Amino acid sequence: PSYSRNKEALTMDLTFQIAEAPRVYVERIDVNGNTLTQDKVIRREFRLSEGDAFNSLQVKRTTARINSLGYFQEKFEVEQKPGSSPDRIALEANIEEKPTGQLQLSAGFSSIESFILQASIQQSNFRGRGQTVGASVSYSRYSRSAQLSFTEPYVFDRNISAGIDIYRRDYNNRNFTTNDTTYKQTTTGIQLRAGLPLTEYMSAIGSYTFNVDDVTLGQEYYSNRQNPPLIECDPLIAGRYLCEALGKRTSSILGLTLVYDSLDSRVRPSRGTMVSYNLEFAGLGGSVKYAKFRANAAQYFALGKGFIFSLQGEGGIIESWGKEDVRLTDRFFLGEPQIRGFDIRGVGPRIQRRNYFDVNGDGVTGPEEFEVVDENRRQDDALGGRYYYLARAELEIPLGSGARELGLRPSVFIDAGAVFGLRRPQLTDTGPGGVFIQQRNSAGLPLFTQYNAAAINASNVCVFTDSSVVTSATNTNTFSCIPVNSNPNVNTELGSRPAFREVYLGNSPKPRISIGIGVNWNSPFGPFRIDFSKTLLKVDGDDTKSFTFNVGTQF
Repeated sequence: PSYSRNKEALTMDLTFQIAEAPRVYVERIDVNGNTLTQDKVIRREFRLSEGDAFNSLQVKRTTARINSLGYFQEKFEVEQKPGSSPDRIALEANIEEKPTGQLQLSAGFSSIESFILQASIQQSNFRGRGQTVGASVSYSRYSRSAQLSFTEPYVFDRNISAGIDIYRRDYNNRNFTTNDTTYKQTTTGIQLRAGLPLTEYMSAIGSYTFNVDDVTLGQEYYSNRQNPPLIECDPLIAGRYLCEALGKRTSSILGLTLVYDSLDSRVRPSRGTMVSYNLEFAGLGGSVKYAKFRANAAQYFALGKGFIFSLQGEGGIIESWGKEDVRLTDRFFLGEPQIRGFDIRGVGPRIQRRNYFDVNGDGVTGPEEFEVVDENRRQDDALGGRYYYLARAELEIPLGSGARELGLRPSVFIDAGAVFGLRRPQLTDTGPGGVFIQQRNSAGLPLFTQYNAAAINASNVCVFTDSSVVTSATNTNTFSCIPVNSNPNVNTELGSRPAFREVYLGNSPKPRISIGIGVNWNSPFGPFRIDFSKTLLKVDGDDTKSFTFNVGTQF
C-alpha cells in the first residue's frame, strides 16, 4: 500500500493498488532423480495437484514437507517451469537421494545416569516406501531398555499412519540422598498407533497400550513372620508406600492425542507454535484403572539478529477410578531434567526417614533429641503426585561467527513448576529411645523385626516376639545383640538401626522457581549441554542442584 499522512488530523490513508492478471494453473508435476524412493512417496507430499490454480504458498509448504522426510539432499526446492501456454506452469522436483539407514553406537556420561551406552539401527525409507523400521537398546546405571518399532505413514495409500512398538524397560529407582536403590520396576509391553491429519497443521493420534509391570524389592526389605508363618515386605524397613507398590499388574490403556504443529523446524525451532493434548484411559481390562490427561504448549519467537525467545508450559492430572489409589509407578514426578535447579525427582511429595541419635553422649536417645536428623543416613523417597504443572521461559543468545561455527549456543532461562495432590500416607515413628533390630537366617532373610523402647527390658536385654532372649552389648542407640537360647537351625546374625521418625513433606502447589544460564555445544565429541542454576523458591523437603551436564559421542 501507499501511505498518505495528515499531520493536522492525526490520520493516515492507505491506498491498495490491485491489477488483475490471468490465473495460472499447474499443468504437470515432474519428479526426477529418485532411484530407490517410489514416485508416490514424493507426490503425496505435494500440496498442489495437476489442474489446480497455482499458489506460491502451497509450493513453499510442499518444499518444507519434502525436506522434512529426510530422504533427499538438503536445501531442496520445488522448481517452477513454463508450461505449454502463458497460463500454464510445470512444477519439478529434482531430487538427489541420500542414505536413509542409520546404525548408531553411542556412549556418554550424564550427571543423572553416569555412563550411558546406546545402540540403534533404523531404516526410515524401508524398501523405498517411506516406512520406518527400527530397533534400539540402551544401558545405564539405573535403566535398561530394548525396543522394536515399525511405522507406515500411508496405510493402503491413504493419508492414515499406523505403527507398532514392542518394548522392555527395566528401571531401578534411586534414593538420591543415600545413593541406594529402593525399588525395581520391569515393564514389558506393546503399543499400537494410528494417526489421521485433521488439517494441514493438526493431527489426531489414537493408541492402544498393554503393559505388564512388575515392581520388586531386594531381600533385605522382607521379614519372615513366624506367627503365622509368612514372608512379607516389612514396612519398618521399606516403608508402607513401597510395600503397597509391590507386585505384578497389567495395564490396558486407550490413548488419544491431538497435536497442532506449525514449527519451522522440529530439530531447532526458531518460530511457530506446538500444542498437544493427550488423554489416557486405563481399565478396559487389566488390573490398573485410571484416567490421565496432559497438555503441552510451546511458542517460539525469532527476535532478530539471532535471538530466539521461547515460552513452554505443560501440566497433567491423573485420577484412579478403581478401588486402589493411583500407584506409585503411575504418578507424575518432577525434577532434573524437566525443571533445572533441582535434583532428579527432587520436587514434590516425599517421605524422609529421620534417625534419632544420641547427641549428648548419655547412651539414650530421649525426647529432647526428637527432631535431630542425621543427614548422612537420612532416607528420602519421592512419592510423586496426581497433579503437576511446569513452565519455562528461555532466551537463546547469538554469538559471533566463530562461536556459531563451533556450535556454541548460550541461553538464559527461568523454570517454575510443582507436583502435588497426593493423599497423606500412613507414617511410622518408633519413638525416641527406640531401636530397630533385625535377626537374619542363613539365607540372609530377616526373621524378626522389633522396635521401640519396650524391646529393651530392665536388665538391658532385647526380647523378640518369639520369646527368644538376647543380651545387649552396647547402648540402645547402636547396640548389637548376642543370642541366648536361640534356635540352633538359625544363623543368629543380628543387626540394628537407630530409631527413626517418618516425615511427610513437599505436597504443595506452590511454584518452585529457578533461574540460570546454559550452553549447548555441538562439540567434536557429540552434543554437550551444561546448566548453572540458582533456586529462588522451594518448599521444605525439595532437593536442589545447581550444576548439571550431559555429554555423548558416536564412534
